Amino acid sequence: VPLQLLIMALCLPGDEVPMTGAMPGMGVALDEDGQRAFATAAGVVRTSDEEVSVENLRKRYLPRKGDCVVGIVMSRNSEFYKVDIRSPSAAFLPCLSFNAATKRNRPQLEIGSLVYARVEEAHADLDTELTCIDPETKKCWNTGEVLLGELKNGLSFEVALSAAQRLVAVDCYVLDRLGKDFSYELCAGTNGRVWLVAPTARETVLLLQAIRRSFGMTNVQVEA
Repeated sequence: VPLQLLIMALCLPGDEVPMTGAMPGMGVALDEDGQRAFATAAGVVRTSDEEVSVENLRKRYLPRKGDCVVGIVMSRNSEFYKVDIRSPSAAFLPCLSFNAATKRNRPQLEIGSLVYARVEEAHADLDTELTCIDPETKKCWNTGEVLLGELKNGLSFEVALSAAQRLVAVDCYVLDRLGKDFSYELCAGTNGRVWLVAPTARETVLLLQAIRRSFGMTNVQVEA
C-alpha cells in the first residue's frame, strides 16, 4: 500500500504520533529534543511521504512560515494592510511586498478585497507577516502573470483545514476531474479559505457544491 494512502487511528491531544521519517504537519508537534512527536489536536492521523498531520473539522488556522493563504483585507494605512487569514489575530501585509512594487507604483487594495499571499514570518508572540512577492518570477505585480496578489471577481468560501490540505495537494482528484468538464480557476489557501471563478454563475454554483460535497468521499463516490 503506498505510504500516502495509510490512515492511522484516532488520536487525542498528547498522544504520541509515529513520524516514520516525515516532517510534523498540522496538529503535530515535536518535543524539546526533537525525537518524539505528539498530537496537539484530536482527530485522525494521516501519514504522507512528506509529513504527518492530524485531520479534523477545525477551522481556526495557526500560521506557519511558508504557507500560502487566502486573506481578506480588513484595513489599510500608508505602510501596510491588515488582513484576516482565519487565525487568532490578523496578519499584516506591507504595501511594498509585491513584485516590483514602489511607492508610486503599487497595488491599491480596497477593504474587503481578497488577496493570495505567503506567510513570511510567523511567531506565537508577534504579528504574522505576509508577502505577495513571487520568488519564481520577476514580473511586475500588475502584469497579470504573478501568482500571488489580489484575487478579482469570483467568490470565496470556507472549508475545514483538513479539506483545504486536500485541495492544495498536487493530485487532488475532485479538482482534476472537474477540470475535464468545466473551465474554471481556483485558489485554495492552507488557512481553509478558497477562491473560485467560472465563466457563468451557474457553473460557479455547480463547482462550489461539487467541491464541498466531495470532502470525506472516496474517488469512486466523487465520480458518481
